[in-house]
Amino acid sequence: MEALAALLTRERLLVELLVFKLVELRQLLLAGETRFLGWASEELERAASAVRTAELERSVLVAGIAADRGLDPDDVTLSVLVADAPEPWRSLLSESQAALRAGSSELSELMAANRRLADAGSRSLGDTLRRLDGAPAEEPVLTTYGPRATWDTSAPRPRVLRDL
Repeated sequence: MEALAALLTRERLLVELLVFKLVELRQLLLAGETRFLGWASEELERAASAVRTAELERSVLVAGIAADRGLDPDDVTLSVLVADAPEPWRSLLSESQAALRAGSSELSELMAANRRLADAGSRSLGDTLRRLDGAPAEEPVLTTYGPRATWDTSAPRPRVLRDL
C-alpha cells in the first residue's frame, strides 16, 4: 500500500504538471504567440507521456496488490482496492483518487478549450491568407434554432451580399 500511495502522489503531481502545460498552451494561443507553439506542444507531449507511464505503473502495481490479496487482478480497480484497504491507507488512497479524478476533469476542460482556441486561430489564419491571395472570403453559415430547440447549422446561406 505504501508503494501505491507514493505512486499516486507522483501521478497527482504529473497530472498537475500536465494541467500547467495546457494552461501555458492556452495562454500562448490567446496571445497569438505562434512561434512558441512547437515548444509548448513538445513539452505537453512529454508531460502526457509521463502521465501515461505512471498510469501503466499504477495498473501493474494494482494488479500485483490484487493478486497478493487473493483478488482477481483483471477485475480489480483502484476503487476496489481503496474500499478493501485498511485505515489509514483507505483515507489516503481515497483522497488521492479524488484528486486524480478532479485533475482528469480539469484536463478534459482545458483540452476542449485549447481545441476551440486552436480551431478559431486556424480559421482566422485561413481567412487572412485567403484575403492576401485575393480570394473571396467564405460566406458565413447562419446558425439558428431547429425544430428541437437545438442549434441548427444546416440553415441556407444568407441571400444578402456583403458589398451592398
